[in-house]
Amino acid sequence: MKTTNRLLKIAVMLIAFTFNSYTSFSRNVIDQATITNVTKPALPPKGFSNQYAVVNGVKIHYVIGGHGTPLMLVHGFPQNWYMWNRLLPELSKHFTIIAPDLRGVGESGKPQGGYDKKNMAIDLHELVKKLGYKKIDIAGHDIGMMVAYAYAAQFPEEVNKLALLDALIAGVEPVWSQVKAQAWWFGFFSQPHSGEVADGRMNLILDDFFPAVSFVKNSFTRQEKAEFTRAYSVKGAATTSFLWFAFEQDIKDNQEFSKNKLAMPVLAMGSDHFAPFLGAHVRLVASNVKDCIITGSGHWIVQEQPGQVQKGLLDFFMEK
Repeated sequence: MKTTNRLLKIAVMLIAFTFNSYTSFSRNVIDQATITNVTKPALPPKGFSNQYAVVNGVKIHYVIGGHGTPLMLVHGFPQNWYMWNRLLPELSKHFTIIAPDLRGVGESGKPQGGYDKKNMAIDLHELVKKLGYKKIDIAGHDIGMMVAYAYAAQFPEEVNKLALLDALIAGVEPVWSQVKAQAWWFGFFSQPHSGEVADGRMNLILDDFFPAVSFVKNSFTRQEKAEFTRAYSVKGAATTSFLWFAFEQDIKDNQEFSKNKLAMPVLAMGSDHFAPFLGAHVRLVASNVKDCIITGSGHWIVQEQPGQVQKGLLDFFMEK
């Protein structure tokens, strides 16, 4: 009971921060000239290449580079593979990095269905198989965290270590209901026609959304904001990426997954201003959990505190 009450209190703090933060910071307006002129995808750093694969009936774009144990990095909303761009040079010294675009956004395919996290995880599992890897490490942020959890829950013998970054798992209570009931974006993005409304206006949507869950002001570079806006302005991307927020099937799947706790080492990396509850939350579905709190950060931990995130990931994945 004490743990439940503590989780509920933290969830309420999270929601209060989310709504207050919008009025606390500037709108962080995206330079419209930059957005208008950005039509080509961002280039990966030196040593990385863009690749494509058709897996599970969908085209998946991914960036790959480095050497060593394969480490898959799964982005969330409203980002794409480029959310990891600051970390790729250092991480690739130790791992073979695979950073895909999830189905529905950027250069990946945008089918009409298949957006439950269980199926999106199968996309990535099929990609890993096609690349010839038997086991991987995997880290996911936001929606990517949900996909990474579904990957590990379905294929536990094929995951060495799992890192879950700054979000929550659909259907895992008590935090899930508290957040879903009050997080405005869950409601808006999940409406049947919201993607159609947002199509062609993603620069305006993201202009509001980025600062709404930030703590560090202006943490995105101009290039990052332009690339994320471009990726979600690709034809069809607004409509299909919003389907990630139809959580009904995810809740059912996660209730089944959670009956068997994950046994592999799991890192729960939450920010102090957005998801400090994450360690306790993840312990409801995993038995071997390590906490890592990113301090002085809101939800965009990779952009707000990249040094802390990089160190946390390296410490966890390189520990023997």
